[in-house]
Amino acid sequence: MIRLLTRSLSARLLAIFLLTSLAYAFGSRYAVELVLDRDYLREIVGAHIARYTSYLLDDLGYPPSIERARAIVEGNPYDLWIDGPGLRWASDPDFPDPDRLDFEDSEFIDRIRSSAGPDSGWAGKLDRVAFTRHDRHSYVMIREGGYRVVFVAPKISERPPPDLTWPIIGLVSVLFLALCYLGVRVTVRPVEAIKAGVDRIAQGDLDYRIPVTRRDELGELTVEINRLADDVQEMLEAKRQLLLAISHELRSPLTRAKLAAEFLDDDSTRASLLEDLQEMERLIDDLLEGEQLNTRHSKLQLAETDLVALIGTLLRDEFADQEERIAWQPPAQPVPARVDATRLRLLLRNLVNNALCYSPEDGEPVEVSLEAEGGTARIRVRDHGSGMSPDEVARATEPFYRADPARCRDTGGLGLGLYLCRRIAEAHGGRLDIDSRKGEGTTVSVTLPLAGPAEAA
Repeated sequence: MIRLLTRSLSARLLAIFLLTSLAYAFGSRYAVELVLDRDYLREIVGAHIARYTSYLLDDLGYPPSIERARAIVEGNPYDLWIDGPGLRWASDPDFPDPDRLDFEDSEFIDRIRSSAGPDSGWAGKLDRVAFTRHDRHSYVMIREGGYRVVFVAPKISERPPPDLTWPIIGLVSVLFLALCYLGVRVTVRPVEAIKAGVDRIAQGDLDYRIPVTRRDELGELTVEINRLADDVQEMLEAKRQLLLAISHELRSPLTRAKLAAEFLDDDSTRASLLEDLQEMERLIDDLLEGEQLNTRHSKLQLAETDLVALIGTLLRDEFADQEERIAWQPPAQPVPARVDATRLRLLLRNLVNNALCYSPEDGEPVEVSLEAEGGTARIRVRDHGSGMSPDEVARATEPFYRADPARCRDTGGLGLGLYLCRRIAEAHGGRLDIDSRKGEGTTVSVTLPLAGPAEAA
């Protein structure tokens, strides 16, 4: 319940309304009781009750007359019971024994005593006036000396309808709360639409805009969110265009620099310079590839490809000189999948390069495995290096992030490898997961749908 209140705006609004209703109900009851306890109201009510009771006593006479009692009962909606010296009479044979009823003394005895007529015989003689409720009937007992008179309303023979006050209040309360809940749901429905729209924008659908259907504060919030999405889209597009322009403009001077480096006489200087220029070319290629994959409009060249053959060919062509440091465990059967073979080779090359980079040369070999299950293929690359902390794992797929900048500088590591791998996996409708612990090495898993991204979606 507490979790629901902390996470649901409609639940909080309903709880606030319910608490307010309860506070209002108790406050109203207290206010009514406070008014009823006021002396002037008690004076008025007490005077009316005393006057009516005195009328009954005047009609009944003192000592009580059975004939008058019968006449009173016949003309009024109540029964009488009289008990006294040599007298015990009830207007209804089913009249309950008053001695078994729990009467409470009334504060109006003085008023009734003073209100009784001087000729009634009851004036100044009243000892007790008491009230009680029994079996949905109201009883009033008047006692003087040896006489007791009990009035009961309604008549004993009449069965009062059941008291439906609390059931009706409960039903009305439930209906009222249901209507309030529906009202709250209607009120917060735009919030749910805004949340769904924000989720779509956050997932990369920057072209989506939340429909504005209201003119209140929620409508203004929707407009502001759409304006923010416009600003973010423009900023990202400007960044992308700038990055693409810079990358393209760098290719021409790099080509001229490579050509000039070829004419250097010093072999070591030429080799070092060409290696640096090659590193810059790789950086440009990775940046361009990352930006192409970063847009939802990028096109993959999908084709039916045997993943077993693709991985085996890549390891044989790209890592022939590292063969003893790589343990490839191919499955017995081919694993066909609709993938972009060129980009998948780039993904695998980066993963294996990273694993070799962070594995000691005299340590256990890097393990590469492939398995297919449930319409997906899972490629795993595991090294036995120093591993990463949870914070480093969380940032490992960010562009230009390297857990240890001092490592692999000679291999041209720029922190784009895992970023590109993640983008390639996501472009195929898959995902990239990293499991790493300090001192135990790192395992990178790439899960891809065998049917391809469009069919998997």
